[in-house]
Amino acid sequence: MKRSLCAVLLLSCTLLSACHRVQEKDTAAEGNGTTTPQPSDPGDGKTLRIFMWSDYIDPQVVKEFEKREGVKVVIDTYESNESMIAKLQGGGASYDLANPSNYVLQTMVRAKLLQPLQKEGLKNFGNISAGFLNPDFDPGNTYSVPYQFAATGLAYNSARYTPPSDSWSLIFGPGDTVRFALLDDPREVIGAALKYLGYSVDSDKVEELKKARDLLRRTVQKKGFESFSGGPETRNKLLAGSIDLGQIYVGDLLQGAAENKGLHVFLPREGTTISTDTLVILRGSPNPALARRFIDYVLEPRVSAAISNYTFYGNPNRAAQAFLDPFLKSQKAFNPSPEDFRTDKVEFINELKGGNTPRLYDRIWTELKSR
Repeated sequence: MKRSLCAVLLLSCTLLSACHRVQEKDTAAEGNGTTTPQPSDPGDGKTLRIFMWSDYIDPQVVKEFEKREGVKVVIDTYESNESMIAKLQGGGASYDLANPSNYVLQTMVRAKLLQPLQKEGLKNFGNISAGFLNPDFDPGNTYSVPYQFAATGLAYNSARYTPPSDSWSLIFGPGDTVRFALLDDPREVIGAALKYLGYSVDSDKVEELKKARDLLRRTVQKKGFESFSGGPETRNKLLAGSIDLGQIYVGDLLQGAAENKGLHVFLPREGTTISTDTLVILRGSPNPALARRFIDYVLEPRVSAAISNYTFYGNPNRAAQAFLDPFLKSQKAFNPSPEDFRTDKVEFINELKGGNTPRLYDRIWTELKSR
């Protein structure tokens, strides 16, 4: 989940939910080279085409599936949910699987982009952790299985700065003594302000959103505010010492912390956001049976763990926990507790309700970005 602000903030009022990852344009990648699949490619049962976030699966996992099934896997990548949906709606390519975040899944259902998962045919479906079953965004897991998840925290480099508390007040409080960066992501930034104020990250209440807007106005006017940045960019700034604190996806920070012991990340005590990326079968999939076999393969414990060990993102597969890298298992921010979920210390970002709510978020973000 190397997230970024999308090139287009809003495909429609119902689509504004959040944007992911840090590249500025989409790239195409294949397990053994590069390609862009064409709409005329036939459903030969021997080629699986996946549309997913960039650098989000261990290449060895792909190679092993190709060898096991005697097939070819083609992976094309995107850098935002919005660009993914736009390409699918534009009919630019024929894919079997996509990798949307939870808060745009219902948008895809309404747009008739998905076909039912038929989870009854997945022998490894039972490996999914209870907290990721029957989610609000996909009751009964009709269309999706969880792939990876990410909480958002505050990161620092202890070689240069040690925070005196574990609170969002380090950024949102009245003080102006730390240099900091916020994520280049509307739902994450607005959600952090809402959590600091004691509200839901999915608030649709006008007064709560006004308070979050006013708090963020003051925050970006501080001398210590450095930029809106993507995760790897924030990590590099921490290493360089140009900022003291950075809002970041936990996985992005841990990728650096595995090599540099000075990098640390914590979940602010007031609470923070969490989101899930899923695997779904597209309505126009040329090879839906092969797509289901790939999903079932990804749900195997060792395969699921290998993906997290590669991405450093959270794993929703209870059977995979024993195979996770010890470094990841040692990181509290990587493993929110059941209590964290129960108390909403980590709160899922969900699709915004209709009406005026998406426009309110859009206006807040547009103002912040044009400061």
